[in-house]
Amino acid sequence: MSDRTAGSEVPAPAEPEERGDFIGLVPAPVAGPFRRGWAWFDDRTGITGLLHKGLYEAVPKQGGWAYTLGSATLVVIIVQFFTGIFLLLDYVPSVTQAYSSLLYLRTNELFGDWIRGIHLWGAYTLMLLIGVHALRTFISASYKKPRELNWISGVMLFFLVLAMAITGAMLPWDQASYWTAVVVTNIPHYLPVIGNGVRTLWRGGDFVGPITLTRTFALHIWVLPALLLGLIGGHIYLLRRHGEFGSWVNYRTTTDDPAKEIAERIRNAEPPYPTRGSEPLYSVPSETVDFFPDQLFKDTAVSLVLVVFIFVMALISGAPLDGPANAATLTYVPTPEWFYLPLDQLLVFFPTELVGFGVVVVVGIGATLMLALPFIDRNPERHPIRRPDVLVPAFFFIGTVIYLAMLGVNRLYNL
Repeated sequence: MSDRTAGSEVPAPAEPEERGDFIGLVPAPVAGPFRRGWAWFDDRTGITGLLHKGLYEAVPKQGGWAYTLGSATLVVIIVQFFTGIFLLLDYVPSVTQAYSSLLYLRTNELFGDWIRGIHLWGAYTLMLLIGVHALRTFISASYKKPRELNWISGVMLFFLVLAMAITGAMLPWDQASYWTAVVVTNIPHYLPVIGNGVRTLWRGGDFVGPITLTRTFALHIWVLPALLLGLIGGHIYLLRRHGEFGSWVNYRTTTDDPAKEIAERIRNAEPPYPTRGSEPLYSVPSETVDFFPDQLFKDTAVSLVLVVFIFVMALISGAPLDGPANAATLTYVPTPEWFYLPLDQLLVFFPTELVGFGVVVVVGIGATLMLALPFIDRNPERHPIRRPDVLVPAFFFIGTVIYLAMLGVNRLYNL
């Protein structure tokens, strides 16, 4: 039942100018200059148009929860940047003070140890996220024409995140990080021609020491983040240019005249569709929704769950810190981070003198195959069942990685 009385009329809300304020909140004397200032800023930057384009561009209707992996990865990277800045307020990149500065952070800074735990668990979550995101992209064939560069930039981001993780693990200068530095900085030695030079440049001499830590610190907070930010920008630009592919299910035709149906989709497409350079069948999804509010809600929900998980795990377990680095110890057994366990276990099968060479070969072949995937897989099919020539080897590789990780856990932790 309406609250209106019979025969009465409820006056329409007054416009902001009639009410004498700015959207009911800002007094008129302030609203006018504010509007003019915003109009000037918007005219110079075009921010309103950019926001509208970003919020209301079309995305495929089906598979929206799977698309959240990319935005969640970006959110976790942002968490890593902010927690890294906080850690920099106390951390001293010196072999005599790095360890003690982290002890100070743990015992004297309010929430200091929690922030360090967030940084660690953020790194762990980021590794899983970017791996699952790559797997989703692979299964859905989202790397095919015209999205080859999307895939290549994503693979490069994956290896940059790995590099960020390993250089970050070398900074605490406890036992674990020192021996990680010894092992990792020795790997370039096995590169042909330039190997010895790269190892000496990184270490600052023949052995791991003060310059090694300083240069690793510079790599971790300056060089790698700069490359990471540049690639993220390029990756997002390419996504905006070509649109989200998602999966073959978004492009199925449902009528007896597929050509007419596809032509109709192309005619009524909303940006960023039709996808430039794509064959007609895969240029426009059959159903799309606006990014806002549909996809934005899903992105926000998944990102929020992951951030809460990171915060809770950091509060429960924090970040470990071994004893101070001791180059003279004969009893310490270094163990790699969990995401390097498969590689570490694989190298157990190599003769000792060929371990470093094995790392270079295995990583080199793996990186090359991943980068070249869009050019190796020339099959026009997008359906996973119709791509056994790439999916079968890929899942065999994934199974092998999992098996090696289990062997590594059993070897190192006697589980």
